[in-house]
Amino acid sequence: MTDMVTLIAKTTPLERDLTFPSRTVEAADAARLGELYFTAYDTSVVGDSLDAALADMKESLAGKYGALLPTASHVALDEAGKIIAAVLVVEHAVGDDTPDTPFIIELITDRQHRRRGLAEDLVLATMDTLFNEGRSDVALRVEASNSAALALYLSLDFRRWPPKKQTTSKNSTPRRSPSWINS
Repeated sequence: MTDMVTLIAKTTPLERDLTFPSRTVEAADAARLGELYFTAYDTSVVGDSLDAALADMKESLAGKYGALLPTASHVALDEAGKIIAAVLVVEHAVGDDTPDTPFIIELITDRQHRRRGLAEDLVLATMDTLFNEGRSDVALRVEASNSAALALYLSLDFRRWPPKKQTTSKNSTPRRSPSWINS
């Protein structure tokens, strides 16, 4: 299994304009989010079929990885209004080995729109929404070897979250991790 790092940050108000138009996630976005999920990652991450990716995305939106916070979950749109990136946030991650705080379960960017600041914009939008809702922290999990993701999160003042005690829950559902950030 890949080594994962849990990071946490204080939420903050937005201090600059976002680069791309965005809006909050809607239930009707499930199909496009599934397509985006399937095309953005290798099959080792999402499964070997678009149908599997669509099913997993529908389950994500339905709460498999925690109760979705739709106001804090955002999509970035291209000039035609098509979703090109997304961040999904839950009330708190499933399991007992993460902080009890809103948790980013997915951060996806379309392969053709990487390296344009979309991931940063979406995380900043999430942090602003959570700040305005009175939530002080947000967390996520990332592969320790994903230097691009770690660089982004560190630039946004995320820091390693040290659990008070390391436990493993036999009944915890595997959670999504924005470990393949493709910004």
